[in-house]
Amino acid sequence: MGLVVATSHSRQRRDLAHDLRVERVTFAAKVRTARAILSLSQEQFARHIGLTQKSVHRIEQGAVDARLDTILRIQRFWLRQGIAFEDFGDGGFRLIVGSDVLLRSHDAAHAPESEQPPKVD
Repeated sequence: MGLVVATSHSRQRRDLAHDLRVERVTFAAKVRTARAILSLSQEQFARHIGLTQKSVHRIEQGAVDARLDTILRIQRFWLRQGIAFEDFGDGGFRLIVGSDVLLRSHDAAHAPESEQPPKVD
């Protein structure tokens, strides 16, 4: 009986570790995707969220488990920008973005140099 319980706990730990890894990798992909749609550099995105560029990089690489308050700040930013994600049960997702968001992003990325905001180092 003890062996069955030990095996069960071991499997639960593996399953939990797998689920957490899927969540981390999925969130990383969402951050990269949304940032690309918005034509933002990691530095620009970080300023909007109140993070450092290094923190954004680590989140995008799936190298860290983002804190709940960081995840919520990022999700609120996406919603304000008109970006949403539909989550699937297996960790996959679908991006939902309106044409107005795409046009705004496209126009900002292709504006003449004189119309673009100055780059901040």
